[in-house]
Amino acid sequence: MVLFFDKTLRADLQTFSFSQEESKHLTKVLRKKVGDPICLTNGMGLEWQGELIQIGSRAARAKRVKAFFHTPPAKQIHLVIAPTKNNNRMEWLIEKLTELGVTSITPLICAHSERKITKALRFEKIAIAALKQSQQFFLPQIHPLIPFSEYIKENPESSYIAHCGSSPKQNLATFDLNKDSVTLLIGPEGDFSSEEINSATKLGYIPVSIGFQRFRTETAGLLACHTVFLQQQTN
Repeated sequence: MVLFFDKTLRADLQTFSFSQEESKHLTKVLRKKVGDPICLTNGMGLEWQGELIQIGSRAARAKRVKAFFHTPPAKQIHLVIAPTKNNNRMEWLIEKLTELGVTSITPLICAHSERKITKALRFEKIAIAALKQSQQFFLPQIHPLIPFSEYIKENPESSYIAHCGSSPKQNLATFDLNKDSVTLLIGPEGDFSSEEINSATKLGYIPVSIGFQRFRTETAGLLACHTVFLQQQTN
């Protein structure tokens, strides 16, 4: 079943009216008819199942059959990452992280950052499309861009900073990552500065490597999240 998204959707809503764009998509592309089942979410766990009662390229409407909330995932992954210079790479990463079910994404401004501006609405649009495609009901929270020094003032438990520097670190996969919440920090193309690594380590962030190779920022972010995901799913 095709999943639709509307952040204003409520469980007690008896009927739902689709936008003109979605109405056209329902009619011209999906070839839906009156009586066909339909499914929507608000990205906060709600699954609203309905039946089409009006269909047309300008207006479509559904009535509620049932609505319920999915249980939030017991395990959470939070990625804090410096945006890539090429914005397309960051958009690709957001798409993949949404498919993976990451809880939140926080863009980070670092000493070596080449991109210090992000398009929040564009990122949200990418995440919504990935949510619908992967048939999920929890949209990742995408936080505003924040300087490194501001972010690390709050140090959640089970927080790891991945870097390519020569200072001591351990491979991320060797840790017990089957925690209720894990936070991962990934630096820019030029890596974290030595001062950033030292300051984070002093505050309790655990320095890690992701592998023997040197990965692109977006690859490192996805690989780190997937490493955590595998432990959280299998243990």
